[in-house]
Amino acid sequence: MDHHHVHAAGESAETGTETGTGHVHIHEPEAHVTAVETDFEYFRRKRLESRVLHFLRRGILTFGDLLRAGAAAGAQPQGPAWVDRVWADADAPIRHVEDELDRLVRGIAAVTVPHAGAAPVAIDDTRKERGDYDPFFRIAPRGLGEGDLGRRLAVLDAELTDAHRLLDAFTAALLARGRITEEQLRQRREQLGSVSHHNGARIVARAWLDPEFKERLLATGRAAVRELDIPPGKLGRLGVAENTDEVHNIVVCTLCSCYPHDLLGNPAWWYRTDEYKQRIVAQPRETIRDMFGLELPDHVRVRVHDSTSDVRWMVLPQRPPGTEGLDEDALAALVTADSLVGAELVPSPRADA
Repeated sequence: MDHHHVHAAGESAETGTETGTGHVHIHEPEAHVTAVETDFEYFRRKRLESRVLHFLRRGILTFGDLLRAGAAAGAQPQGPAWVDRVWADADAPIRHVEDELDRLVRGIAAVTVPHAGAAPVAIDDTRKERGDYDPFFRIAPRGLGEGDLGRRLAVLDAELTDAHRLLDAFTAALLARGRITEEQLRQRREQLGSVSHHNGARIVARAWLDPEFKERLLATGRAAVRELDIPPGKLGRLGVAENTDEVHNIVVCTLCSCYPHDLLGNPAWWYRTDEYKQRIVAQPRETIRDMFGLELPDHVRVRVHDSTSDVRWMVLPQRPPGTEGLDEDALAALVTADSLVGAELVPSPRADA
Protein backbone atom coordinates (compact mmCIF):
# COMPACT_ATOMS: atom_id res chain seq x y z
CA MET A 1 0.00 0.00 0.00
CA ASP A 2 1.20 3.51 -0.80
CA HIS A 3 -0.06 5.86 1.90
CA HIS A 4 0.17 9.58 1.10
CA HIS A 5 0.23 11.10 4.60
CA VAL A 6 1.07 14.79 4.49
CA HIS A 7 -0.04 16.04 7.90
CA ALA A 8 2.82 17.81 9.64
CA ALA A 9 3.31 20.24 12.47
CA GLY A 10 3.76 23.79 11.24
CA GLU A 11 4.02 27.38 12.27
CA SER A 12 1.06 29.73 12.17
CA ALA A 13 0.75 31.86 9.06
CA GLU A 14 2.59 35.15 9.40
CA THR A 15 0.05 37.62 8.08
CA GLY A 16 1.12 40.95 9.51
CA THR A 17 -2.30 41.29 11.18
CA GLU A 18 -3.41 40.66 14.72
CA THR A 19 -4.66 37.12 15.23
CA GLY A 20 -6.34 35.24 18.00
CA THR A 21 -5.40 31.85 19.40
CA GLY A 22 -7.95 29.68 17.63
CA HIS A 23 -7.09 26.28 16.17
CA VAL A 24 -4.93 26.45 13.05
CA HIS A 25 -5.34 23.94 10.20
CA ILE A 26 -3.24 25.54 7.46
CA HIS A 27 0.38 24.44 7.67
CA GLU A 28 1.40 25.66 4.21
CA PRO A 29 0.10 29.26 4.08
CA GLU A 30 2.43 30.13 1.22
CA ALA A 31 0.80 27.51 -1.01
CA HIS A 32 -2.71 28.76 -0.19
CA VAL A 33 -1.90 32.42 -0.87
CA THR A 34 -0.03 31.62 -4.07
CA ALA A 35 -3.01 29.58 -5.29
CA VAL A 36 -5.40 32.48 -4.65
CA GLU A 37 -3.07 34.96 -6.38
CA THR A 38 -2.74 32.72 -9.44
CA ASP A 39 -6.44 31.96 -9.70
CA PHE A 40 -7.42 35.60 -9.16
CA GLU A 41 -5.19 36.75 -12.01
CA TYR A 42 -6.63 34.07 -14.28
CA PHE A 43 -10.28 34.90 -13.59
CA ARG A 44 -9.73 38.67 -13.54
CA ARG A 45 -7.91 38.81 -16.85
CA LYS A 46 -9.51 35.95 -18.80
CA ARG A 47 -13.05 35.92 -17.45
CA LEU A 48 -14.03 39.31 -16.01
CA GLU A 49 -12.13 42.25 -17.55
CA SER A 50 -11.87 40.69 -21.01
CA ARG A 51 -15.61 40.09 -21.01
CA VAL A 52 -16.37 43.65 -19.93
CA LEU A 53 -14.13 44.91 -22.75
CA HIS A 54 -15.89 42.60 -25.23
CA PHE A 55 -19.29 44.04 -24.30
CA LEU A 56 -18.02 47.62 -24.48
CA ARG A 57 -16.33 47.22 -27.87
CA ARG A 58 -19.43 45.71 -29.42
CA GLY A 59 -21.89 48.19 -27.97
CA ILE A 60 -23.71 45.62 -25.84
CA LEU A 61 -22.93 47.98 -22.95
CA THR A 62 -21.39 51.44 -22.85
CA PHE A 63 -18.98 53.10 -20.46
CA GLY A 64 -21.89 55.26 -19.44
CA ASP A 65 -23.87 52.17 -18.45
CA LEU A 66 -21.03 51.02 -16.23
CA LEU A 67 -20.52 54.43 -14.65
CA ARG A 68 -24.21 54.88 -13.93
CA ALA A 69 -24.48 51.39 -12.47
CA GLY A 70 -21.42 51.94 -10.30
CA ALA A 71 -22.70 55.29 -9.06
CA ALA A 72 -26.14 53.83 -8.31
CA ALA A 73 -24.56 51.09 -6.23
CA GLY A 74 -22.86 53.72 -4.07
CA ALA A 75 -19.91 53.19 -1.80
CA GLN A 76 -19.90 49.73 -0.30
CA PRO A 77 -19.13 49.45 3.42
CA GLN A 78 -15.59 48.22 3.72
CA GLY A 79 -15.25 47.77 7.47
CA PRO A 80 -11.93 48.35 9.21
CA ALA A 81 -8.73 48.73 7.23
CA TRP A 82 -6.89 45.49 6.62
CA VAL A 83 -4.09 46.33 9.07
CA ASP A 84 -6.64 47.09 11.80
CA ARG A 85 -8.58 43.85 11.51
CA VAL A 86 -8.46 41.28 14.28
CA TRP A 87 -8.60 37.67 13.14
CA ALA A 88 -9.74 34.64 15.11
CA ASP A 89 -6.58 32.74 14.20
CA ALA A 90 -3.81 32.65 11.60
CA ASP A 91 -6.04 30.73 9.16
CA ALA A 92 -8.71 33.47 9.10
CA PRO A 93 -7.10 36.05 6.76
CA ILE A 94 -6.21 33.32 4.28
CA ARG A 95 -9.71 31.87 4.45
CA HIS A 96 -11.08 35.40 3.92
CA VAL A 97 -9.31 35.91 0.57
CA GLU A 98 -10.23 32.35 -0.47
CA ASP A 99 -13.89 33.11 0.26
CA GLU A 100 -13.72 36.40 -1.65
CA LEU A 101 -12.15 34.67 -4.65
CA ASP A 102 -14.82 31.97 -4.52
CA ARG A 103 -17.55 34.64 -4.41
CA LEU A 104 -15.95 36.43 -7.37
CA VAL A 105 -15.73 33.29 -9.51
CA ARG A 106 -19.37 32.45 -8.82
CA GLY A 107 -20.41 36.02 -9.63
CA ILE A 108 -18.53 35.96 -12.92
CA ALA A 109 -20.11 32.60 -13.80
CA ALA A 110 -23.58 33.97 -13.05
CA VAL A 111 -23.30 36.64 -15.74
CA THR A 112 -21.03 34.71 -18.14
CA VAL A 113 -23.35 31.88 -19.09
CA PRO A 114 -25.73 33.14 -21.79
CA HIS A 115 -29.31 33.61 -20.60
CA ALA A 116 -32.50 33.49 -22.62
CA GLY A 117 -33.06 36.84 -24.27
CA ALA A 118 -29.47 37.96 -23.73
CA ALA A 119 -26.77 38.42 -26.31
CA PRO A 120 -25.26 34.91 -26.78
CA VAL A 121 -21.66 35.69 -25.88
CA ALA A 122 -19.67 32.57 -25.09
CA ILE A 123 -16.39 32.50 -23.19
CA ASP A 124 -14.41 31.78 -26.34
CA ASP A 125 -15.82 34.93 -27.96
CA THR A 126 -13.56 37.02 -25.71
CA ARG A 127 -10.32 35.57 -27.08
CA LYS A 128 -9.38 38.78 -28.88
CA GLU A 129 -9.79 40.85 -25.72
CA ARG A 130 -7.79 38.26 -23.79
CA GLY A 131 -4.91 38.69 -26.20
CA ASP A 132 -4.99 35.10 -27.43
CA TYR A 133 -4.34 36.26 -31.00
CA ASP A 134 -2.30 39.41 -30.42
CA PRO A 135 -0.14 39.98 -27.30
CA PHE A 136 -0.79 43.72 -27.66
CA PHE A 137 -4.31 43.18 -26.32
CA ARG A 138 -3.32 41.15 -23.29
CA ILE A 139 -4.50 42.62 -20.00
CA ALA A 140 -1.55 43.53 -17.80
CA PRO A 141 -0.90 41.44 -14.69
CA ARG A 142 -1.16 43.08 -11.29
CA GLY A 143 2.28 42.00 -10.04
CA LEU A 144 0.92 39.95 -7.14
CA GLY A 145 3.23 37.78 -5.06
CA GLU A 146 5.65 40.50 -3.98
CA GLY A 147 6.56 41.12 -0.35
CA ASP A 148 5.93 39.10 2.79
CA LEU A 149 2.77 37.12 3.34
CA GLY A 150 1.06 39.89 5.29
CA ARG A 151 1.57 42.45 2.52
CA ARG A 152 0.44 39.97 -0.14
CA LEU A 153 -2.78 39.26 1.75
CA ALA A 154 -3.51 42.98 2.09
CA VAL A 155 -2.92 43.53 -1.64
CA LEU A 156 -5.10 40.55 -2.50
CA ASP A 157 -7.91 41.89 -0.34
CA ALA A 158 -7.74 45.28 -2.07
CA GLU A 159 -7.60 43.74 -5.56
CA LEU A 160 -10.50 41.42 -4.84
CA THR A 161 -12.55 44.34 -3.51
CA ASP A 162 -11.95 46.29 -6.74
CA ALA A 163 -12.84 43.26 -8.85
CA HIS A 164 -16.11 42.88 -6.95
CA ARG A 165 -16.90 46.56 -7.58
CA LEU A 166 -16.38 46.07 -11.31
CA LEU A 167 -18.45 42.87 -11.33
CA ASP A 168 -21.28 44.58 -9.40
CA ALA A 169 -21.35 47.48 -11.88
CA PHE A 170 -21.21 45.09 -14.84
CA THR A 171 -24.06 42.99 -13.46
CA ALA A 172 -26.17 46.06 -12.69
CA ALA A 173 -25.57 47.45 -16.18
CA LEU A 174 -26.64 44.16 -17.79
CA LEU A 175 -29.83 44.25 -15.73
CA ALA A 176 -30.51 47.90 -16.59
CA ARG A 177 -30.02 47.20 -20.29
CA GLY A 178 -32.33 44.19 -20.15
CA ARG A 179 -29.58 41.79 -21.19
CA ILE A 180 -30.49 39.61 -18.22
CA THR A 181 -33.37 39.65 -15.76
CA GLU A 182 -33.39 39.40 -11.97
CA GLU A 183 -35.14 36.04 -12.22
CA GLN A 184 -32.54 34.62 -14.60
CA LEU A 185 -29.78 35.85 -12.32
CA ARG A 186 -31.47 34.38 -9.25
CA GLN A 187 -31.88 30.99 -10.90
CA ARG A 188 -28.28 30.96 -12.06
CA ARG A 189 -26.98 31.88 -8.60
CA GLU A 190 -29.06 29.15 -7.00
CA GLN A 191 -27.69 26.64 -9.48
CA LEU A 192 -24.10 27.70 -8.79
CA GLY A 193 -24.66 27.67 -5.05
CA SER A 194 -26.01 24.13 -4.87
CA VAL A 195 -23.66 21.69 -3.16
CA SER A 196 -23.21 18.45 -5.07
CA HIS A 197 -20.57 16.35 -6.75
CA HIS A 198 -21.51 17.79 -10.17
CA ASN A 199 -18.30 19.80 -10.51
CA GLY A 200 -16.17 16.75 -9.79
CA ALA A 201 -18.17 14.78 -12.35
CA ARG A 202 -17.55 17.51 -14.95
CA ILE A 203 -13.82 17.29 -14.28
CA VAL A 204 -13.81 13.52 -14.74
CA ALA A 205 -15.89 13.63 -17.93
CA ARG A 206 -13.60 16.23 -19.48
CA ALA A 207 -10.54 14.15 -18.57
CA TRP A 208 -12.06 11.06 -20.18
CA LEU A 209 -12.67 12.94 -23.43
CA ASP A 210 -9.63 15.22 -23.56
CA PRO A 211 -6.25 13.51 -23.04
CA GLU A 212 -4.40 16.83 -22.91
CA PHE A 213 -6.70 18.14 -20.18
CA LYS A 214 -6.25 14.87 -18.28
CA GLU A 215 -2.49 15.28 -18.45
CA ARG A 216 -2.72 18.83 -17.10
CA LEU A 217 -5.18 17.73 -14.41
CA LEU A 218 -2.89 15.01 -13.07
CA ALA A 219 0.12 17.33 -13.20
CA THR A 220 -1.32 20.59 -11.89
CA GLY A 221 -4.68 19.81 -10.25
CA ARG A 222 -6.21 23.15 -9.34
CA ALA A 223 -4.71 25.03 -12.29
CA ALA A 224 -6.37 22.64 -14.75
CA VAL A 225 -9.73 22.74 -12.95
CA ARG A 226 -10.02 26.51 -13.36
CA GLU A 227 -10.24 25.98 -17.13
CA LEU A 228 -13.79 24.76 -16.47
CA ASP A 229 -14.67 27.92 -14.48
CA ILE A 230 -15.25 25.87 -11.33
CA PRO A 231 -14.88 27.79 -8.04
CA PRO A 232 -11.74 26.53 -6.29
CA GLY A 233 -13.10 26.72 -2.75
CA LYS A 234 -10.86 26.34 0.28
CA LEU A 235 -7.95 24.29 -0.94
CA GLY A 236 -4.30 25.09 -1.32
CA ARG A 237 -3.50 22.24 -3.69
CA LEU A 238 -5.68 19.66 -5.37
CA GLY A 239 -4.28 16.18 -5.74
CA VAL A 240 -5.82 13.97 -8.43
CA ALA A 241 -5.14 10.22 -8.29
CA GLU A 242 -5.92 8.19 -11.41
CA ASN A 243 -7.37 4.70 -11.15
CA THR A 244 -5.91 2.21 -13.64
CA ASP A 245 -5.97 -1.53 -14.25
CA GLU A 246 -3.06 -1.82 -11.82
CA VAL A 247 -3.86 0.79 -9.14
CA HIS A 248 -7.02 1.68 -7.19
CA ASN A 249 -6.98 4.90 -5.18
CA ILE A 250 -9.09 5.85 -2.18
CA VAL A 251 -9.21 9.05 -0.11
CA VAL A 252 -9.36 9.57 3.66
CA CYS A 253 -8.77 12.40 6.11
CA THR A 254 -7.23 10.78 9.17
CA LEU A 255 -7.17 13.88 11.39
CA CYS A 256 -10.56 15.48 10.68
CA SER A 257 -12.81 15.52 7.59
CA CYS A 258 -10.94 17.62 5.02
CA TYR A 259 -12.77 17.43 1.73
CA PRO A 260 -12.93 19.53 -1.48
CA HIS A 261 -16.62 20.43 -1.00
CA ASP A 262 -16.83 22.72 -4.03
CA LEU A 263 -15.70 19.89 -6.28
CA LEU A 264 -17.24 16.84 -4.64
CA GLY A 265 -20.18 18.15 -2.61
CA ASN A 266 -20.58 17.06 1.00
CA PRO A 267 -18.78 13.89 2.12
CA ALA A 268 -20.73 10.71 2.78
CA TRP A 269 -21.53 9.85 6.40
CA TRP A 270 -18.96 7.05 6.50
CA TYR A 271 -16.14 9.40 5.47
CA ARG A 272 -16.35 11.13 8.86
CA THR A 273 -16.37 7.99 11.01
CA ASP A 274 -13.43 6.85 13.11
CA GLU A 275 -13.99 3.28 11.92
CA TYR A 276 -13.34 4.25 8.30
CA LYS A 277 -10.36 6.46 9.14
CA GLN A 278 -8.66 3.74 11.16
CA ARG A 279 -9.50 0.74 9.03
CA ILE A 280 -8.74 2.21 5.59
CA VAL A 281 -5.18 2.98 6.67
CA ALA A 282 -4.54 -0.37 8.34
CA GLN A 283 -6.42 -2.68 5.95
CA PRO A 284 -7.41 -0.78 2.80
CA ARG A 285 -8.30 -3.73 0.57
CA GLU A 286 -10.40 -5.43 3.24
CA THR A 287 -12.11 -2.16 4.21
CA ILE A 288 -13.08 -1.41 0.60
CA ARG A 289 -14.55 -4.92 0.36
CA ASP A 290 -16.36 -4.90 3.72
CA MET A 291 -17.67 -1.31 3.75
CA PHE A 292 -18.43 -0.81 0.05
CA GLY A 293 -18.79 -4.31 -1.37
CA LEU A 294 -16.01 -3.64 -3.88
CA GLU A 295 -13.86 -6.73 -4.45
CA LEU A 296 -10.60 -5.69 -6.10
CA PRO A 297 -8.51 -8.26 -8.02
CA ASP A 298 -5.37 -9.41 -6.22
CA HIS A 299 -3.09 -7.82 -8.79
CA VAL A 300 -4.58 -4.32 -8.22
CA ARG A 301 -2.53 -2.26 -5.79
CA VAL A 302 -4.43 -0.01 -3.34
CA ARG A 303 -3.16 3.50 -2.63
CA VAL A 304 -4.59 5.56 0.24
CA HIS A 305 -4.39 9.35 -0.05
CA ASP A 306 -4.68 11.42 3.12
CA SER A 307 -6.44 14.75 2.55
CA THR A 308 -5.45 17.72 4.65
CA SER A 309 -6.34 21.40 4.74
CA ASP A 310 -3.34 22.04 2.49
CA VAL A 311 -3.71 19.20 -0.04
CA ARG A 312 -7.11 17.72 -0.79
CA TRP A 313 -7.50 14.68 -2.98
CA MET A 314 -10.01 13.38 -5.49
CA VAL A 315 -9.96 10.21 -7.56
CA LEU A 316 -10.09 10.11 -11.34
CA PRO A 317 -12.04 6.86 -11.81
CA GLN A 318 -11.75 4.65 -14.85
CA ARG A 319 -14.16 5.21 -17.69
CA PRO A 320 -16.66 2.35 -17.73
CA PRO A 321 -17.23 0.19 -20.81
CA GLY A 322 -20.22 0.90 -23.02
CA THR A 323 -19.71 4.68 -22.99
CA GLU A 324 -18.25 5.09 -26.44
CA GLY A 325 -19.97 7.93 -28.25
CA LEU A 326 -21.38 9.58 -25.11
CA ASP A 327 -20.86 13.33 -24.85
CA GLU A 328 -19.45 15.15 -21.84
CA ASP A 329 -22.80 15.77 -20.14
CA ALA A 330 -23.85 12.14 -20.50
CA LEU A 331 -20.52 10.93 -19.11
CA ALA A 332 -20.70 13.33 -16.18
CA ALA A 333 -24.16 12.00 -15.32
CA LEU A 334 -22.65 8.54 -14.79
CA VAL A 335 -20.05 9.67 -12.25
CA THR A 336 -21.10 9.06 -8.64
CA ALA A 337 -19.99 10.91 -5.52
CA ASP A 338 -18.45 7.75 -4.03
CA SER A 339 -16.45 7.04 -7.19
CA LEU A 340 -14.75 10.43 -6.80
CA VAL A 341 -13.11 9.26 -3.57
CA GLY A 342 -12.55 5.65 -4.63
CA ALA A 343 -15.38 3.96 -2.73
CA GLU A 344 -16.92 2.52 -5.89
CA LEU A 345 -16.45 2.18 -9.63
CA VAL A 346 -18.39 4.26 -12.12
CA PRO A 347 -21.25 2.10 -13.37
CA SER A 348 -21.78 1.41 -17.05
CA PRO A 349 -24.85 3.03 -18.62
CA ARG A 350 -28.00 0.96 -18.46
CA ALA A 351 -28.99 -0.66 -21.72
CA ASP A 352 -32.57 0.61 -21.37
CA ALA A 353 -31.56 4.16 -20.41
